[in-house]
Amino acid sequence: GPAVSSTPTVLIRRSLPDLLDGDSAVLECAITQLSSSDLYVTFQANGVDFPEKQYVDLPASKDHHSLTRRFSIPTSHWKKDNTFTCKVNQGYSNSWMSNSTGTLFGGSTSLVVTL
Repeated sequence: GPAVSSTPTVLIRRSLPDLLDGDSAVLECAITQLSSSDLYVTFQANGVDFPEKQYVDLPASKDHHSLTRRFSIPTSHWKKDNTFTCKVNQGYSNSWMSNSTGTLFGGSTSLVVTL
């Protein structure tokens, strides 16, 4: 029969060391079940791409790949109503989106940074 290609799983989360640190905001995009190919990862705030693209060149393999990419949220986006996603783009036609983070910066203020 025809070869079956699996769909990658794309998850977005706060990185644990960053969460414990408290005065930065780093997201991780964890991607599993990737077949070998050239791809790039982008992060979005409220559905709008940040300009930075993280290019990945995976070696040819019969096994699936897993990878994690990190992204520091600019302080200008530390807003209560902002939500974040990450997207994997493969070739010109394939892309997979994570679920939304939901709001990361609760309450009426941004993250509090003590000096």
